[in-house]
Amino acid sequence: MELKGAVIVIVATLLFLVAIWFLVGVRISMSTEQVHYTVIEELGDGVEIRQYEENTFISADAGGSNSGFRILSGYIFGKNEQNTKIAMTAPVISRQEGDVMHMSFVLPEGYTSENAPAPLEEGVLIHDVAPRKVLAIKFSGYVTDSKIGSQRAILESKISENGLMTKGEMFLMRYNPPWVPPMLMRNELAVEIE
Repeated sequence: MELKGAVIVIVATLLFLVAIWFLVGVRISMSTEQVHYTVIEELGDGVEIRQYEENTFISADAGGSNSGFRILSGYIFGKNEQNTKIAMTAPVISRQEGDVMHMSFVLPEGYTSENAPAPLEEGVLIHDVAPRKVLAIKFSGYVTDSKIGSQRAILESKISENGLMTKGEMFLMRYNPPWVPPMLMRNELAVEIE
């Protein structure tokens, strides 16, 4: 009987912790400023053509996603000439090219390359990104090579079916921190189009 009671307490505790994890994930996801865009057209299979306005990015190249994220998060946490803390936005944009991970954060509204604090760390680039059209597909859960491969195949099919011309390589957009429950994670694979 004592064992049964202990199992019930353990299960109840685990359910409570999962509920807290879920609620914290919802709160974080809803409170982070996200880049604005307009959906121009839905092509089916969750694929959209979007119009993005001008944004200001901070970017860095690194050996992996963790080091790129560390460099950029250092900048927004105050490692800049003005020691200014800057709010995190979503998505975090990344593209793998060989051994190099190109990563960018979008600065909050009101920041431009002219008024953003200068970085202290070498290799952090602040740049304005012109308005652009993007083809994107959403997916949830943890990002894996197989998920990226299947989403890439869908995007390539839509590009071919609709006679779209791409500009540059496909990139990944992640909207949530890694501790958000996988079913709440929002990820997108995207490519700029003409």
